[in-house]
Amino acid sequence: MTAKHCRALALTSVLVASMMLMLTPSACPIQTPWSTSTAYAVPPGATPPGDLSMSATLDRSDTVKTKGTLRTQTGQLVSGALINLAVDGKLLAVAMTDNNGTWSSTLRLPSSVQGGDHELSATFDGTGGVGAASARGTFSITPQATVLTAAVKPTVAAPGALLNVNGTVTLSHRHPVTDSQVAIWLGNDGDAALTTPTDPHGNFQATIQVPLDVSNGPFTITVKLVDSRYGTSQKTLTIQVKASTPTPTPTPSSASPTPSPTPAPTPDESGESQDGRIPQMSTSPVPVAQRNLLDSFGGRKPLLIFAAVLGVLVLGVLVGSITRHHGRRDKGRPETDDDADSLFEDWDQSDRRRV
Repeated sequence: MTAKHCRALALTSVLVASMMLMLTPSACPIQTPWSTSTAYAVPPGATPPGDLSMSATLDRSDTVKTKGTLRTQTGQLVSGALINLAVDGKLLAVAMTDNNGTWSSTLRLPSSVQGGDHELSATFDGTGGVGAASARGTFSITPQATVLTAAVKPTVAAPGALLNVNGTVTLSHRHPVTDSQVAIWLGNDGDAALTTPTDPHGNFQATIQVPLDVSNGPFTITVKLVDSRYGTSQKTLTIQVKASTPTPTPTPSSASPTPSPTPAPTPDESGESQDGRIPQMSTSPVPVAQRNLLDSFGGRKPLLIFAAVLGVLVLGVLVGSITRHHGRRDKGRPETDDDADSLFEDWDQSDRRRV
């Protein structure tokens, strides 16, 4: 091989190597912490994927503001596309791209999102001429310091009594903690009796019952904020349990036996008693039972019956006498002193006529 041919071969090798270097693309990654552009392996004839970007901010009230842009692989803006926004895979909001291919949304993190690292994702399911695309990013929630105040009434109660617990939960700058849960524990080792929500002003209120089996003495009630978005804050309250003392039921005492009277010694014919002692005669008069007129007749009722019968008899005699008196006056016979007894005589004569 001549020198001319060697120079031609070397020049050809240099040209081939230069062409190969020019055909190989250089990798230029763009570092966007809240936006990604996912490259998909596109089979022949398939729709090329879209290019979705996303950026987001998180404020102290757990509000996420996010925005982005959707383009095709050739850089053409996509309008009217739906973008799904999710935190840790749970869909929270849906946005739509405008004529410029941009979209934005504001969402509030639910109380179930605990402190720590979380993933925020934006996904596009694809539409005519544009394939699916997604963008993802991570964010961290630092629990915020809170202040919890609580009070209980009454402070002295019996077992089974109702207690009213109320208070307020705020942030360090006095901003109210809303849409959170406050748990109330009874006793030192007791389970949570109940949970109650905070209102738009950060206030909470609950009614609980003192356990029936609690003994007299101090009894603790713990009120605690249960929301991982905020720092732990709690308040321990103490009441005095005092059971009402029952009124003792008087027990009937055993009646003392009545002593039987001792019989007096009876004197014999000689005037001495059987035990040899001479009895003394009492000079006090012996009480005599007094009986009145009612007792003699057997009571008030028999006396009234007797008086009624006697009155009827007397009335009959009077009526008969008056009748006979008028009868004789009508016949013209003069009255005599014996007319008063003529009624009985007429009865006797009438009886004799019948005989």
